Amino acid sequence: MSTLLGVAHGSRDPGSQDVVRGLLAAAAAQRPGLRTEAAYVDNAAPSIRVALRQLVQAGERDITVVPLLLGAASHSKTDVAGSVQAGRLDHPGVVLRYGRPLGPHPVVVDVLARRLAEAGVIDEPVVLVAGGSLDPDANAGVAATARLLWEGRAFPSVDIAFVSTTGPTVPQALQRLRAGGSRRVALARYFLGPGYLPRLVATQAAAVDGLEIVVSEPLGVSAALAGLLLGRYDEAGAGDIRMNCDACLYRTPYAGLGGAVGAPQAPHAHPDD
Repeated sequence: MSTLLGVAHGSRDPGSQDVVRGLLAAAAAQRPGLRTEAAYVDNAAPSIRVALRQLVQAGERDITVVPLLLGAASHSKTDVAGSVQAGRLDHPGVVLRYGRPLGPHPVVVDVLARRLAEAGVIDEPVVLVAGGSLDPDANAGVAATARLLWEGRAFPSVDIAFVSTTGPTVPQALQRLRAGGSRRVALARYFLGPGYLPRLVATQAAAVDGLEIVVSEPLGVSAALAGLLLGRYDEAGAGDIRMNCDACLYRTPYAGLGGAVGAPQAPHAHPDD
């Protein structure tokens, strides 16, 4: 059985790493005998390179890397992918597979809806808030998730906002809803666990007057997300990877970003490496 190495972004908030470990433990509980380990792109240890080295030193010869990320952005396309390729060069006798990020996916959407319900949201307009990326394809994945969250539910609308890098910002999205007559709005935090950016959602929302704002918890640990993680693991093992890169920043010449097309990719520098 291939070892599952789950790779998250990493945070200075230890609660974020607690969620990662909890999700991996939940996956292992659903799949007896499966070894799961964690690694991080930044802000937490071990790095992907160190985690791979430790696994190989422990005798593992078949490893599946699954990004514990909610969309295909620069971390999954460059940092983690580049680290996986470097691992193949560093450990030529090891089978090293690479799976897809967790989202967008209906399971993620269902967990988002559950967190909103737990916050007392029933039929208020919702703003799905993500971190934001330079990659338009990644931001479009957030829009797709928002649409899926709206489908078949009582929310009158599900808009999107980003706390960094791109727009619309959280205040811009809230001001638009206020101008349309809304008085109570829900913010769905599209993050796996706690950390700086999830906290920033509430901080930015507090700058907007004239609205009652409800903020749901990040996704956290659940049996459903653990099952989705195992699904990503299984498809990587079967060689059935269906990552959609048609609109990727590195393939499509977007205005002002054309230099990224075909550019050499290198993984993010981690202080452990």
